[in-house]
Amino acid sequence: MGPMVCLTALAALPAGAATPALEEPIRLPAQSVPPGQAVTLTLPALPAKPGKVILLRLRAVIRTATVAGCNYNASLRLNDHPIGRYTAAGDERLVGRDPSFEFATGHEGTSFPALAGTALMMLFAPDVNQGDAATKDGLGATFLLDITDIARGVDGNTLTLRNNLKEALPGGFGDLVVEDLAVGWADRAALPQPPTAVPERGALADGITVGNLRLSQGKAGGFALRVAEGVELLVETTVGMKGDAPSLLLAEDGVPGEGAPKLRVGKWGPAGYRLEAAWPALRLERTLEIGDGLVRWKERWTNTGDQTWGVPFRHRCFLRGEAARFWVGGSPENASLASSAQNPTLYLDSPTRRGHGVGITAESDWLRLLMWLRARAGVGELYSETLALAPGKSIDFELTLTPVRDGGGYWSFINSVRRRWGVNGTPMPRPMFLGYSLPKGEGTPAEKLRRALGHLGPITVVLGPWQRLEPDARVVTAGKYPRLPEGAPRAPGACPDLDIDAWLTLQHREAYWEQLGKEAAAIRAACPNAQVMQMMHPSMETVYKPLQDRWPIAQDIIRTAAGEAFEDAGYSKAWLYGMVEKDWGVLYYVPRPGSAYLEELLKGMRRALDQYRLDGIYCDEFSWAYSQRGYSRYDYSRWDGFSADLDADGSVLRLKCDNAFVTESAQLRMLHEVLSRGKFFLGNGASALRSVNSLPIQRFIEGGNGPSNMGFGHLSAVPLVLGNLGDETTRRGVFESVRLCLSAGCIYSPMAVNLLLEGPDNFVCKLYPITVRELGAGFVIGEERLVTTVSGSYAWPGRAASVRRYIYDADGNLQPVAAPRKMAARQKLDVKVPDKGLVIAEVVTK
Repeated sequence: MGPMVCLTALAALPAGAATPALEEPIRLPAQSVPPGQAVTLTLPALPAKPGKVILLRLRAVIRTATVAGCNYNASLRLNDHPIGRYTAAGDERLVGRDPSFEFATGHEGTSFPALAGTALMMLFAPDVNQGDAATKDGLGATFLLDITDIARGVDGNTLTLRNNLKEALPGGFGDLVVEDLAVGWADRAALPQPPTAVPERGALADGITVGNLRLSQGKAGGFALRVAEGVELLVETTVGMKGDAPSLLLAEDGVPGEGAPKLRVGKWGPAGYRLEAAWPALRLERTLEIGDGLVRWKERWTNTGDQTWGVPFRHRCFLRGEAARFWVGGSPENASLASSAQNPTLYLDSPTRRGHGVGITAESDWLRLLMWLRARAGVGELYSETLALAPGKSIDFELTLTPVRDGGGYWSFINSVRRRWGVNGTPMPRPMFLGYSLPKGEGTPAEKLRRALGHLGPITVVLGPWQRLEPDARVVTAGKYPRLPEGAPRAPGACPDLDIDAWLTLQHREAYWEQLGKEAAAIRAACPNAQVMQMMHPSMETVYKPLQDRWPIAQDIIRTAAGEAFEDAGYSKAWLYGMVEKDWGVLYYVPRPGSAYLEELLKGMRRALDQYRLDGIYCDEFSWAYSQRGYSRYDYSRWDGFSADLDADGSVLRLKCDNAFVTESAQLRMLHEVLSRGKFFLGNGASALRSVNSLPIQRFIEGGNGPSNMGFGHLSAVPLVLGNLGDETTRRGVFESVRLCLSAGCIYSPMAVNLLLEGPDNFVCKLYPITVRELGAGFVIGEERLVTTVSGSYAWPGRAASVRRYIYDADGNLQPVAAPRKMAARQKLDVKVPDKGLVIAEVVTK
């Protein structure tokens, strides 16, 4: 039996790993960069030298009074090139430390990326020494970066340090403090290697070979899948809340260790294995079977005891003999995710055979909702810290293992999942502007609308107000809620004059409905090219808290672990301002099957679609599943049969209900209201349930949450990213956001940037219509068009057609458009993209 090396055993590795001394160091002065500002430093030429790498060294923190967490608050550019996580060759740019870190205290079990695609993870700390000491590796503030691929050997270099904070922190803190800043050379062979937790395991004697796949079941309970020569995935399992709990089912033939369950292993049909593992009060039954070019992995966990038990299972996966590069939830930037239901995948890529590896997909809804993901030091985990089973109860999971042998890496994997899940084929017919801006100056309302929207070609505009929430909040903040007559009994709380009976007639909402109808009619009259939708939220409501039980939807409130109505203080203040001091708040409700709240939501949708003839509905936070498990995710007033809070030993503290699960029927009914009318639905956040995944709708991921979240949309019909990111005030800023979205295989979905765009052939509107065929790093291939920032030869359009190219330079300027080119059915399209530009090739249909 091999050594039990586990994921968070990294905490025991030596802290503060030695960094190589720089040769011929060019030392730069320390910097203190205020929030929202940048400093550019001049460097001499940095010529390449045989056997050497060029390294940038710095220590940096965001200055605060005490150590207080972290965020992506610093960006570096060399010669205006972002210094991101990976070099041009795909290697880790960070030298001498693991790409992710854990805090020395707090945030137990959570890993944070040290470096993302465009930013550095900055610790909040009083100084760089305390920043270093705040992480288990002792290097929280230290960055040693390989810049060999972007340094210029002639004409000099410029280094830009930017503080990404938008404003100063309370007390005048928030400066980006950079010390020990230097550039120099080092021997490539002397570079320290990042720590690895990949265990050594013996060979497995028994195996089944089908085609190019070999599946092996270890006598110690774990298993292995060889996908290519030199690339083999090993999977092990344990039960426990701590990441350093030793694996109990090992991927080898040795004798199981202390605490291991009783095992029974045997063949399962001609191409698979069956395993049963029995603990004193828990049983795992697992089958593995090769078929259709992948491995289907099914398992059932059963509580065989006489009380409700927590089941904190942990599946660990790694490549034999090498530290895999991971894509967690659709991004190589993620180190850990408390929830990844929207993209329930973990991909392991071989560092020695790049583009070859294995993708793991959670196929069943409950596994998607219960699982957590993380990857560190070459070992990945798919696990749960929120599962409990009642006596005699079971839960079934299904996963698949998808081999990648064509060199396409994660992109080959996720495209195969998209095809298997059937998510391709639903078109996104036109750009959908979340709001719009009107031009300044003279003109009638109709003339201003035409100047704002009429030049953009076919578009959709999403209008406010948010159904229910916003009209109520406006009335409250204006102090225009209905008041009791003099002498009437007073209401409890800080608004004793509130006439709750008059309020609950909801007559105050009528003016907002009328205004919505007028605005929609005005847009249609002035801009026949524009469709109109309304926005809604499926959970947030403006409520006077002392009388919250009077609301007809009171029984549908989300309850916290303390039994209180769930309220997010930030959103209450954002919507209600000072009225939060007068006992008003934004409370959260859940549309359970048959609930009064669900009927209220449906009633509003029908009115928008029928009475005002709107073209569709946009719904915020539609999946109830996010990358974290707080906020409105859980309701503690009931139990769904599986979800629970567990203590450090895995014992059940509290039972709860996952709103992402209980709202399935509500989501389907809401979608039916839209789709049955032949209209359009757009949701915020990707689907977390297969039944919803299968419907012809569109979803976006909010770009403001960062590039590492964009991959959550990879299993949506069209992976849209809302443009609430970057510079939204200039055309070049919007263009850079379009390119950033494409770098993650996604399509930009605009905010109110309509006045920055020129004509229908602008770089936003020309992204549409699109029906996705394939995603890639820097491109999206659709049936109607190819959108790319990557020069190359593309097997597109795949049929005889005429193709017109739209070429945009680095500022988003459209170059002269040539005549369409006729393409034969099997002819490849050669594309040359301008530096930092964009090419959109479109099938000509007229």
